[in-house]
Amino acid sequence: MQVSVEKPEQGLEHKITVTFPSTELDAKVDQRLSEMRRTVKMDGFRPGKVPMGMVKKRYGAQVRQELLGEAVHYAFFDAADKEKLQVAGYPEIDEVKVDKGEINFTARFDVYPEITLPAFNGIKVETVKSEVTDADVEKMITRLREQRSAWKPAGAAKKAKSGEQVIIDFVGKLDGVEFEGGKAENVPLELGSGRMIPGFEDGIIGMKKGETKTIDVTFPEEYQAENLKGKTAQFDITVHSVQTKQLPELDEEFIQSFGVEDGKEETLRKEIRDNMERELKRTLDARNRQAAFDALEQEVDVEVPAALVTQESQALLEQYVQRMEQQGMPKGQMSGMTADLFAEEAKKRVKLGLVIGDIIRAHEIKASEEDINAFIEDQASTYEDPSEIKEWYAKNPGRLNEVRSILVESAVAKKILDEAKVKEVKKAFDEVVTNAG
Repeated sequence: MQVSVEKPEQGLEHKITVTFPSTELDAKVDQRLSEMRRTVKMDGFRPGKVPMGMVKKRYGAQVRQELLGEAVHYAFFDAADKEKLQVAGYPEIDEVKVDKGEINFTARFDVYPEITLPAFNGIKVETVKSEVTDADVEKMITRLREQRSAWKPAGAAKKAKSGEQVIIDFVGKLDGVEFEGGKAENVPLELGSGRMIPGFEDGIIGMKKGETKTIDVTFPEEYQAENLKGKTAQFDITVHSVQTKQLPELDEEFIQSFGVEDGKEETLRKEIRDNMERELKRTLDARNRQAAFDALEQEVDVEVPAALVTQESQALLEQYVQRMEQQGMPKGQMSGMTADLFAEEAKKRVKLGLVIGDIIRAHEIKASEEDINAFIEDQASTYEDPSEIKEWYAKNPGRLNEVRSILVESAVAKKILDEAKVKEVKKAFDEVVTNAG
């Protein structure tokens, strides 16, 4: 094999020219065609009895092209290994020639950059600190009660206000004539929910059970019905009931509905606090880890391989499309999207991945089996049957590798934070968890 490499004065793209004998390719083509002959079917011949000449005529060019591609692929990486080149991504094969018993091709490719790691003690990082308070637990209990709340009719003298529900009939008219779709009976409507066109719900505020009222409401210019766009209609509204939201009592039945067998309030509060603290810890760990990595990325100036950015951009596009499809968006509505939309994010990710990889190698950071088992134990503890989760991890080596990657990245972030100039900001539980969501 003859190899010639052109290295750039600047940048990461290299060019390589490789020449190697084609004799092995010829032998592989003959072998593949012989194997195909055993099963190929042609009219007039029994399987395995088709003349080799006919098999070559029909399939020879296709087989040669496939095997030539494989030969060039392996020859490229053999040559790169011989020249001790760290290839980043996949090469672009420019030209392949087969002539006089030789295969010659040229390829362009990026190599990994050399990275100078910064001193961590010069990095500035802002991290977040938070805790679960008794007030946070009380808010969570109120939310749980609100999820089980029910609307209860109020007295006849109760005037409806925002946040309450009314049961109404309404009839809509334009210039005294009812229009299609403008009439309904016994409609439950939470005032302030924004379900109806602007002004409709506001017009009901202050009405009581049994009261009838006519209000003027103007349809938006962008309303879907052409005959109603921008028009002012009159709605005759009759209120049948004004209802307020009633929260369930924090009694034994309510508490047991959340899986707390003893039905005690203090047990429920402890479980809620434990879950909130677990969620907060995970959120803070992820947020502060990313803060460390963002600060690290800003400190490193390095050119990233274009091939890796292209691959990462495509991966981000595919992830986005899949996420949108899961949320119900038709795939056709995303047909115009290209990977270029994610190029900046991809470039940042590739750069950070290269820098973190160098830190891992430089400091020989690894995840121990004890760390992995502790991580899985923590994950499993939130499930009804922890043993099932542990067994699932044991049967999925790929997931174990993901755990190992998470732990190693966390160790890198910890090393940065231990040495960096850290400014700690305290925030409330709701602010941290809501922003994370």
